Amino acid sequence: MHRKNMSLFFKSRLTRLARALKVGLKKLSPAIWRSLLCRLGYTGLSMGVMFSSNAAGETIAQSLFEALQQQVFQVRVIDLGSGDKYSIGSGFQISEDGLIATNYHVISAFVIEPEKYSLEIVAANGDKQQVSLSAIDVIHDLAILKAAALDKNYIRLSRSIGGKGSRIYSIGNPLDLGMTIIEGNYNGLVKRSRYQKILFSGSLNSGMSGGPAVSESGNVVGINVSKGGEQISFLVPVVHLRALLNKTRAAEITPDFHEQVRKDLLADQQMFADALLASPFEEKQLGELVIPVNLHPALRCWGHSEGKEEEKYSAVHQHCRSDDNIFVAGDLIVGSFQYDAEWISTESLKPVQFYKLLQTRYVPGTLAGSQQEKHVTQYQCNTDFVELKGLTWKATSCYRAYKKFKGLFDAILLMALVERNEKSAIIKVAASGFSRTTS
Repeated sequence: MHRKNMSLFFKSRLTRLARALKVGLKKLSPAIWRSLLCRLGYTGLSMGVMFSSNAAGETIAQSLFEALQQQVFQVRVIDLGSGDKYSIGSGFQISEDGLIATNYHVISAFVIEPEKYSLEIVAANGDKQQVSLSAIDVIHDLAILKAAALDKNYIRLSRSIGGKGSRIYSIGNPLDLGMTIIEGNYNGLVKRSRYQKILFSGSLNSGMSGGPAVSESGNVVGINVSKGGEQISFLVPVVHLRALLNKTRAAEITPDFHEQVRKDLLADQQMFADALLASPFEEKQLGELVIPVNLHPALRCWGHSEGKEEEKYSAVHQHCRSDDNIFVAGDLIVGSFQYDAEWISTESLKPVQFYKLLQTRYVPGTLAGSQQEKHVTQYQCNTDFVELKGLTWKATSCYRAYKKFKGLFDAILLMALVERNEKSAIIKVAASGFSRTTS
């Protein structure tokens, strides 16, 4: 926390202490005592008094809000045609010279179509001012704005995060209703994810994205980013904001933000592809098919079987996919990867019937992403027959290009074993936002 914020933080407590002393120590609330004693190194049971954690938490939240609210802003993307706000989020001051942190997705419309939008912030007192965009990190969903006229007070970035269960206080403007503070717990980093995210047991709402999540000392430990369910939310670890801030200071950020997004996406997907191929695959049996498993920790796999007597065939399936998509625009999501394997067999279907069954299943999977022509071209597909370990497969490969991000493609591979009349396998692999060579 900045020195002035810290002094305000303690001043509010000392003022309450002084007022309480006028009417006697017995009337000083346990919550205030606990808050003061914690600052002096005492915790839990101190001076013979048992303190209420809920009451103490409320007092700390109130003091943090009082100390920090002037450095937290509503961030608005303004539609130039109508003059009205197009989207909103939150942000907070991170430097004396007016740098403001927020989420990339909050200001993504401006990045994609800067000719249609402008950016502004609204302070706690209602004052508005236009801001410029200084830096983005599309992979970790971060952005840094620059305001020309702000006080020098700012919120410091923490260099450490407490252990699981430590209290975190999230500040933001939910649903355009006004600035609020939400209390929750730090529950470590999300497991089985390509990108670091803090699991926060607090309820973030739309509009709070980009706001600060602070420790009891008032230093930023994370940035509000998304809600995962009831009392489950996610924060971007502050280490990624610190890295982006350092790049901004070192002038390592290109002013061409389209190009920055393109380069970051290509580099990230290359790293993921390299990780997939870095170690030997584990294998498992699926019917008579041997398939790879555990290709990457971020891939989650499910399986199921089907087979009814009246349908005259049986099938076993495995479906694996990554849930870590990257938000580029409201109608453009990239970074998905999935593969499906299916073994189908029959004892009673005739060859023609079995072939028709395979045809109904020989369709590509659905990729998370954009179906809009403004973002992507139409798929271009090629079909051929290939020999793999003495077996003949029908193989179809499809690509579509991203119009604004040269070198990025969506890719789909579809394969079916075709030389048997009673058994077959169908393989589907799909990836979005990869280079042509990687995919």
